[in-house]
Amino acid sequence: MSSSLSRRAVLGGALAALSVSRIHAADAPATVRLVVPFPAGGSLDTLGRVLAPSLGRLLGATVVVINIAGATGQRAGIQVAHAPPDGRTLLLGTSATHAIAASLFPRLPYRPERDFAAVGRICSSRLVLVAHPSLRVRSLSGLIDAARAAPAPLAYGSWGTGSGGHLLVEAIRLQAGIDLTHVPYQSVAQMMRDLLGERLLLGISDTAGAIAPLREGKLVPLAISGTTRLAALPKVPALAEAQVPFTTESWCALFAPARTPVAELMRLETALQAALKEPPVQEALEPLVFEQGAMSRASFEQLWLDDIAAWRRIVTDTGISLD
Repeated sequence: MSSSLSRRAVLGGALAALSVSRIHAADAPATVRLVVPFPAGGSLDTLGRVLAPSLGRLLGATVVVINIAGATGQRAGIQVAHAPPDGRTLLLGTSATHAIAASLFPRLPYRPERDFAAVGRICSSRLVLVAHPSLRVRSLSGLIDAARAAPAPLAYGSWGTGSGGHLLVEAIRLQAGIDLTHVPYQSVAQMMRDLLGERLLLGISDTAGAIAPLREGKLVPLAISGTTRLAALPKVPALAEAQVPFTTESWCALFAPARTPVAELMRLETALQAALKEPPVQEALEPLVFEQGAMSRASFEQLWLDDIAAWRRIVTDTGISLD
């Protein structure tokens, strides 16, 4: 009898301990991998690291930023596209990785619009066409006139072949009917060093890379991408003012693997939108000259598809391909 009671007690204790351990396991915060497709230290990485604590607290999870750089974002894209669609692996994508790449790489190992689900847009940013003062041009029309009068094509720099800046200047070049020679750099910072050192006289940059030398008068702004002027550079005309039809802006957005349940996407979207309203996140966007262009999942999905089509037209017209 005592032996039977003893066995029952042991068994009951074991079952109770197992139940408690299961409860604790269920209550333990999940770990969410926030993949950044570029090296640590860049503006996108900074944004991810600022966003992670707020996003984690709102999701009841630990959000860990993981940098998977290489192949213009493709290494990160492949890993996230093939991750379980459970909301535990997310990608901080950009217009370069999720709109331009769809046309620029004919053999891209995934299709962004098929293999990813949008959670929401985080912010947008602009591209600014700048010149060294020694070029003696003060506007886009002045640049076009100078290019037509030059005995040889003017050289301009961007942060790489197939970058948004490269494609945008090529679109301007085609529309204006002028000759320009592209000089690809590995980064905006590298290009800026040559511009400020007068080894290069013309370049296209993101606003974060150009804002300081522009405010200091070391470079001359010619035009900025988009349909409206940027509050941080109110005197710089938008490309739309110069009748340039291509007005797509750069953006950053949060993506999940395709087939992630709608309920989970909605949960992620709610947390993202709330995180973007928090002061630490808004303050982090300011020095990066990111516009706080948060956008819902449904609205962003349409913008995303429209941008893929817009960039495809530019890639087709310019004949640029990286495969």
